[in-house]
Amino acid sequence: MDAREETVIRKEMKSEGRRVLKKHYLLLVFLVLIVVLFGTEFSGLMSSWKTDLARLTGGEESAMFGRTNGVFAQLANTFSSGKMSVMIVSSIRSITHSDRLSTAIYVLGALIWFALIYIFVKNVLSAVFRRIFLEARVYEKVSLLDMTYFLQVKKWINASLVMIWKDFCYFFWCLTVVGAFVKYYSYWAVPYIVAENPSASAKETLTLSRMMMNGHKMELFRFQLSMLGWYLLSIITFGISDLVYGLPYRLACYSEFYVRIRKMAIESGIEGPDFFNDRYLYEKADRVLLYETYFDVIDEITEIHEKKIVPGKFQKFMADTFGVWLGSMREKRAYDEQEGRRSAIAQYQQCMKGEAYPFRLNPLYTGEKGRKKGYFSAIRSYPVWVLILLFILFCFIGWSWEVALHMIQTGQFANRGTLHGPWLPIYGTGGIVVLIFCSRFRRNPMLEFFTAMLLCGILEYTSALYLETRYHQKWWSYEGYFLNLHGRICAEGLLVFGVGCCVIVYLVAPVFDYMLSKVRTSVLIGFSAVLFAAYWADYAYSTVHPNMAKGAIEEEAVSETETRQAPEPEEGS
Repeated sequence: MDAREETVIRKEMKSEGRRVLKKHYLLLVFLVLIVVLFGTEFSGLMSSWKTDLARLTGGEESAMFGRTNGVFAQLANTFSSGKMSVMIVSSIRSITHSDRLSTAIYVLGALIWFALIYIFVKNVLSAVFRRIFLEARVYEKVSLLDMTYFLQVKKWINASLVMIWKDFCYFFWCLTVVGAFVKYYSYWAVPYIVAENPSASAKETLTLSRMMMNGHKMELFRFQLSMLGWYLLSIITFGISDLVYGLPYRLACYSEFYVRIRKMAIESGIEGPDFFNDRYLYEKADRVLLYETYFDVIDEITEIHEKKIVPGKFQKFMADTFGVWLGSMREKRAYDEQEGRRSAIAQYQQCMKGEAYPFRLNPLYTGEKGRKKGYFSAIRSYPVWVLILLFILFCFIGWSWEVALHMIQTGQFANRGTLHGPWLPIYGTGGIVVLIFCSRFRRNPMLEFFTAMLLCGILEYTSALYLETRYHQKWWSYEGYFLNLHGRICAEGLLVFGVGCCVIVYLVAPVFDYMLSKVRTSVLIGFSAVLFAAYWADYAYSTVHPNMAKGAIEEEAVSETETRQAPEPEEGS
């Protein structure tokens, strides 16, 4: 292939990459954000933020993002400074009464912990995200739930072992000068192969990658060089351009490159074509085949229509608009099951129309165990007493989270917040607000995520403003955080809230509600009433006598407030 033909093909791949990114922009940018924050790949972007923002703000380069504040920054800086290590070793020493044994246990435990996280979570995400990019090429509907593909086919561990074996082999090749460059390109296709066929062994996958990349290493190198402008723009914009466009664009383009060499490998009769077994990850299936595969969906629709449960107008409005149930529990369970099944059917209909990846045509598909009942579906409504219990649960989780962070930072326990009990109302309120006011968006996880971020941001900002106005104190301050607004909210906190709210909406609340459905209603009502009364008693008392114990509020916030309120020194004093 001459230079002119290669240039034409390169332009076509870039054009296709732009098309894919435009079609699934929010999803792909969100995925890249997760990749960067987890440090799975593109760690250079984090380093760029660390150095450039530190230079701009006058912070120390050793602080993450150039800052000394923030959940991720505090955790990272605590580990890097050794504070966490000292705390853990001291705790172990109090039990073993031996310095050497305590240190050995800590080192061994840390190695095992980080190894497990790296092997079974962090490392395999490279293949998970590439599968999403491959699906986005072909289909109009791509869900965040597709990230669980390896779990659905029960191949997560095998995929993890393949990826770690690739890293292991590459590490030893890096000990040679030439091997570091050559083997990077030899193993470049491994995550894509795993994304398609996670059942292949590590040896087979690496061998196939080497064969596929044979004759294409320099071509890929030149393709990467053609992206030089994006790297320069990333430096100029301190990595922001990479986050909002550059990284997802390049990944979309590289997916096109892989699809091209995969097609060439199949056409050339490369050894091991059986590994290329997920045909419909790269092309849409025939409509007749899709209809035959998902024919039972029609029967499911008919059954639901014939046995359709329609609550009263007011009850239906409250359930569909706010996710609140005011009727009988028997009717609620039947209605939740119906809505959960309808949600699953909607996904099957997308597959039948060729709009979404047809999982049933996957070669690793082993069938579905029973009918989709919707017991754990997020498309559900909650009775008032369950919402009360969820509120208390979220308050307690938030309090535990804040207390744990404070212990990590200072090594001391502190009762966080304005109340005296183990609950932080802002977390409970945020969780319930999202469950109620984002109820309509549960069928769209991306919309749910960004709406939750917006609502939590408004709630946190107004709460901070109210506390500062009423008590003339700051209970938290994000001064020095990356992208903060008046120190009351910041981008990092909103991201954590968005992810946390999605976990609540799609996992915690549905499972919690299903488990409580097995408990007698009178017991739940009584228990929720007692807890709610205790909470409001604490709230009423704390309104007059707020918790001002040491560590209840940010020390930086206290010092800033005291500085502003301190009288000006008189002349001559």
